[in-house]
This record gives sequence, structure tokens and C-alpha cells, in this order.
Amino acid sequence: MDQSTTTREWLGWLTRVRLLTILLILGVGLIWPQYIPASSTNHSFLPLLLAWVLLGVLHIALVRWVRGATWQGAFQVAGDIVIISALVYTTGLQESSFISLYLLVIIVASILFSRQIAFFTTAICLAILGGMTTLAFTGKIPRTFLLVPTTEGLRVWFLSNLFGFLAVAYLASLLAQSLRKKGIELEQKREELLELQDFTEDIIHSMRGGLLTTDLQGRIVLLNRTGEEILGWRFVDMRARRLPEIDESFWLPGLKGSNDRPIVRREIDFRTPAGELRYLGISVSPLRTRNSERSGYVFNFQDLTELRRLEQEVATKDRMAALGRLSAAIAHEIRQPLTAMAGAVKELARLVPLEEDEKHLVNIVSRESERLNHIITDFLNYSREKTYEFQEADVRGLLDETLTLLEKKPDVENKYHIVRTFNGAELRARVDANKIKQVFWNLCDNAFRAMPGGGTLSVGIEQLPFWLRIAFRDTGIGLDAKQRAKIFEPLQSGFEGGTGLGLSIVYQIVQAHSGRISVISEKDRGAEFIVELPRMA
Repeated sequence: MDQSTTTREWLGWLTRVRLLTILLILGVGLIWPQYIPASSTNHSFLPLLLAWVLLGVLHIALVRWVRGATWQGAFQVAGDIVIISALVYTTGLQESSFISLYLLVIIVASILFSRQIAFFTTAICLAILGGMTTLAFTGKIPRTFLLVPTTEGLRVWFLSNLFGFLAVAYLASLLAQSLRKKGIELEQKREELLELQDFTEDIIHSMRGGLLTTDLQGRIVLLNRTGEEILGWRFVDMRARRLPEIDESFWLPGLKGSNDRPIVRREIDFRTPAGELRYLGISVSPLRTRNSERSGYVFNFQDLTELRRLEQEVATKDRMAALGRLSAAIAHEIRQPLTAMAGAVKELARLVPLEEDEKHLVNIVSRESERLNHIITDFLNYSREKTYEFQEADVRGLLDETLTLLEKKPDVENKYHIVRTFNGAELRARVDANKIKQVFWNLCDNAFRAMPGGGTLSVGIEQLPFWLRIAFRDTGIGLDAKQRAKIFEPLQSGFEGGTGLGLSIVYQIVQAHSGRISVISEKDRGAEFIVELPRMA
């Protein structure tokens, strides 16, 4: 414990108590003067008390305004000894009713100082009291007592005061020393408790997973920093709120499994206050007191969104690789017979006279053969190994060029509105310019197809610490969960006349740039395709 801090606290308390004591004595002297021994010098009683009150006020001011001064306690004790001695002398020495005030000074000295100083203060009080009495008894100073005591009476009176003062000094110093020791121990325990609390909070807030605790009714008690980042909520906004009100599926103790037992582990979809959808893994365990009584619940949760995306990405890659190999094999097997069949039909049409209906059928066969050949060519291009020419380029400029070309198309200019949400600052990355422009074109073209009645396409670029994030958001028909899961696979076109290879080729190009592509969408609420490319430092 900081000794100076403890002494200052005691001084503040003692100065107020002593001032109340002085005022009480002053009130008694004013209201019941008969309790003050009559004497020719009693006219000094009230001035002494008033001087003592002023001294008490001065002590309070010094304690409040002059902090950390070590002399304040000694000054207070010395001033009290002087005033009390004058008061005792004025009110009759051994006949005075205020001799017991010396005991208060001794107690104060025992509280503020060591045992040695407390006994030294006791000796000074006894010396001043005995000296004044001896001088007055021998006539060297004016007598203020009414009855002249005998020598034996004075001896008994002094010895009784001696034993009383020493006993009070011993007991007060013993209690004060014990109190200081307990105070030091208490302060040490307090520091240890604060260190343990800080250590525990540091561990909780350093966890890589989220931690949330509630009481039995589900009111939130604690949320660590990682939990704030995952949930998108600040703890100050969630404190004391019921968890089921924020997300009912998060409140596992209130859910029952197939065997009617509470669920202790679950994976849920959680929407943050900003509208971002995250996939969380949650486990719950009871929070118990020292008596093993349940007092609440502890929720451990992790953000599995990225893990789920990676799992889906790996599965998509595996499916696309298998489909690519299968597509190439089928395309090679179909292309030659198809070409032969188309040529044979044309040759027959040339050699044999045909009616109008027959010519129309031959034209249909020829046209569909060409369309099928075009699809097979696209499959071969998709499955064929691509070459890239990477160089440093301004991605913002490439995107702006693509959007400008799209805006000039007649079917786009009057039907769709393109909103650019990026400024003119250069954002550089190492890319194949032509391939990346193909990605931008395909994504915009898909967005237009998703808005058959017209709409708005918002395109923005955001610079992250290690990535360039390009977002294409439309106001179209959106995608459901099944469509989102397979959107980048071949043959998944949702548009009439599409081959289902556009987004698959986009996926391939983005992967070749060591980038990432994802989609956020709900049915009838539009879609947002997000391309992330490694940015240049």
C-alpha cells in the first residue's frame, strides 16, 4: 500500500472529525457555560476555541489543496497539543474537563505515525501537563484551579494520567499497526485480483474465436473483441439484451434436438447489422458458480464463412475439372460426325429437288448443326489450356474502358443505367489486360441479362490491404441457394440461348490471376458479383 496515500486519506477524515469535535465543545461552552469551571481567566476560553476552529479549517484547506505534504500530520498534532494545553490551563489544570482531549491527540498520532512517535507524543503531552501543574502549584505561573491540591493528591492525579496516556498510546498504536498491516495485505490482494482480472480479460480478448456469455434468461453479460468483429455488433450495444432477440437460432439452450435434448453444437447462418451474411459454428456450455449451480451459458463461436467458401471452391474446381475433361472428350467425339452429317444434308439438298417444306427442314438441320458446332467449339476453348501475358496495369482504367464500350451499345444505352462508384485514382495490379476485360464484360453482360426489363448496374472498386475488390451489383432477378452453389460450373446458364460457359470462363481467368470471385444474392433481390485481385504494393 502507498503509505503517503493512506496517510492523506486518514488526514482528510481526521481533520473533519476534529473540526466537528471542536464545534461540539464550542456549542457546549456557549449553551451550558456552567459546565466550564469558573475562573478569573475563563474569558480566554471562547477565543481559544475560536482559534482552534480556524486552525481546523486551515488543516482541511491544506489537506485538500496541498497534496502529498508529509508535514501536515505533524503540524496538526503539534497545533492540537498547543491549543489543548492552553485550554486545559485556562479551565483549571487538574480540575479541567478537557484533559481527556490529550487522548484524542495520542490516538491521532498513533494512526498517522509509528509507535515510537506515538509514545513520543504521549511523553510531550505528559511533560506539558505535569510542567504546567507543577509551575502553577509552586506559584511560578498564575493558578487557574479553585482548590489547592495536596502534594499526594497531585502525585496520584499525575500517575493516573500517566498510566491512562500510556495505555491509550499502546492500544491505539497496536490497533493502528494492525490496521496498517491488514490494509497492506488487502491492497496486495486487490493488486493481485486486478492483475488476475487483466490477465483473464487479455486471454478472453486475445482468443481467435468469439466468446459470449449470458445469464440463464439469455441476457448478454460478456462479448470479446473477436466476437464483436464476427457478429458486427459492439458489446456496449448488446449488453443486457436478450440473445434470442438478436438471433433466435443463436440461442441453442432454447432449441431441442431429435431426442428432445438441448442442442450444444450447431452451424447457423447469421446476418450482421450491416446486412452481411456469415456462416457461424457455435457450441454452448453451462456457466457454473463455486457451488456448482448453473448461473448462465458460455457460447464459443467461429466464423466459418471463409472455410465454407473454400470448401465450395474446392468442390467447384473438382467438378469443373471433371466436366472439362468430359466436355473435351465428348466434343472431339461429336464434332467429326456432326460435320459429316451437316455436309451430307447440304449435299443431298443440292442433288435432289426439294419442296419448300423439305428445304425448310434442311435449313433447320443446317442451322442447328452450326449452332451445335459453335457450342462444341466453346467447350473446346473452355477445356483447352489458356496462355496469359501478365503485366502491371491500371485495373480502374481497364474497367472504365469496358463500361464505356458497354454504354455505347444501342440495347444498353436506352435500357440500362450504369453507375460508377469509384474515383479516378490508379489502382494497379499484375494482370492479363485482355483476359480481365473479358471478365468485366461477361459479368456486366450477365447483369444485363438478369434485368430483362431494364435496371441499374453499380460497379465499384475498393482498395483493401492486399487486394483490389471489384463489385458488380445489379437490380435483377437474383439467384436462389441452389443457383448460387453451382453458378460457376459449366452448363448452368439461366438465360435463354446461353451456353452456360460464360461464368465458368470468368472463374478460370480469375483463378489464373490468383484471385477470388464470389456472389451475394437472393431471389428477386438482385445479385452482387465480387472479384478480388492481388494488388501491387
